[in-house]
Amino acid sequence: MPEHVDFFEAVVTAYPTDADHAPLLADPVHARVARAGDVAEGDLILAAVSLRGADYFNDQYTAHPERYDPACQCGVCCHLTHESGPVVVLSSGYPWPTCDPWLADDLVLIIPAQPLPDRSAKE
Repeated sequence: MPEHVDFFEAVVTAYPTDADHAPLLADPVHARVARAGDVAEGDLILAAVSLRGADYFNDQYTAHPERYDPACQCGVCCHLTHESGPVVVLSSGYPWPTCDPWLADDLVLIIPAQPLPDRSAKE
């Protein structure tokens, strides 16, 4: 488990409206951008994030992070064997029949399984 986790602010300005291209964010106030390497068990994965914007997935899915195995025979893991930097697997077998490997530094839009504390709440 990382000692330090970076969170990035995300401004959600519009909801995806095309069901063929994106899930509907049911509660966008909880959406956060995180590094793929910081995604935790049970986080809901909504989109890949880059400087070009968010690429929403047709099916949002629950993360079940696993150790990356470059020798995995799923047919996808082999495509990241020559990448520089660590790789993580965010799910295997759902929603696709293969693994879902990511470079650990890639950004992901998630709804955390454990919501962050409300900053406006008084202690």
